[in-house]
Amino acid sequence: MGEDQRTGTRLELSYRPTAEDFREALTARAKISATGRRTRWLLTVAAVCAVVGSVLSVTSGEGISSSLVVMLLVTLLLLALPWLQARQFHRLTEGKGEYRAVVDDSGVTVSTEQSSSTLTWQAAPRFVETPRLFVLLSGDRNASCLTLLPKRGIAEGTDVDRLRAVLDRHLSRAGKP
Repeated sequence: MGEDQRTGTRLELSYRPTAEDFREALTARAKISATGRRTRWLLTVAAVCAVVGSVLSVTSGEGISSSLVVMLLVTLLLLALPWLQARQFHRLTEGKGEYRAVVDDSGVTVSTEQSSSTLTWQAAPRFVETPRLFVLLSGDRNASCLTLLPKRGIAEGTDVDRLRAVLDRHLSRAGKP
């Protein structure tokens, strides 16, 4: 790690993605994407309808109806969705072993033993910082592509600030997760 005066800043990360990394990244993305906003709206409506339906059913003496049970199950499924998606993403990546990311002034290159992928700053024009990650996001409304850069992957703690500075220099912040 370090800085080469001819090429600018270069930071290296080494990590194994975890299910928690994916959950945190998907939750952050949901807070800024159009799809995430719709899902939160649907979750709120479903929860309000479930509560109102439960109160009306119990106070009228009818008991709990099957449609109310279905609404409660849908609400629980929507709440569990980030966790379920994170587990699936983790299953897709766990066999690839150690990930290595190089961040420099041209973009980000993420490599495993099987593959390598390079993103220019234009491909991921915005990012979100969470307590444990930097999440690079595509520019479309739904942030359909994301790249995780776990802070634990940086060898020296002071390099987290350097990585944040590089991202701030090349990308815009998408919002607070």
